[in-house]
Amino acid sequence: MKKIITHLALLISSFLWTCEDKVKISNLASIQIIGDDSLFRIGQSSYFYARGFDKNNNRIDKINVAWSSSDESVIAIDNEGKATAISKGTADLIASSSDVTALREIVVSTSRRKVLSEMFTSST
Repeated sequence: MKKIITHLALLISSFLWTCEDKVKISNLASIQIIGDDSLFRIGQSSYFYARGFDKNNNRIDKINVAWSSSDESVIAIDNEGKATAISKGTADLIASSSDVTALREIVVSTSRRKVLSEMFTSST
């Protein structure tokens, strides 16, 4: 009986020790917003997700982020990372977790050709 209790105690303590390492997100140093598009037409939707990194640039999987938009009248984003273009303009998608925040600029236009020309004329 004493052996069983000892083995059970070791098993529980090793389980708690390994779980503690996986739950810690206090090491989060930066967030990268991943998605297919930064150029949208009005009405277009696309999904984005966030990837976390620690201070040594090691990837942290499955971070929870709060999504928001710098201008909801231009582009809206829901809790699952689905962004939808509402009207012409420029806005940032924002992913936040703990004290770490990432931004991704989104341009919304009436046509793709116009978006590309706006990008080249604004950068000169």
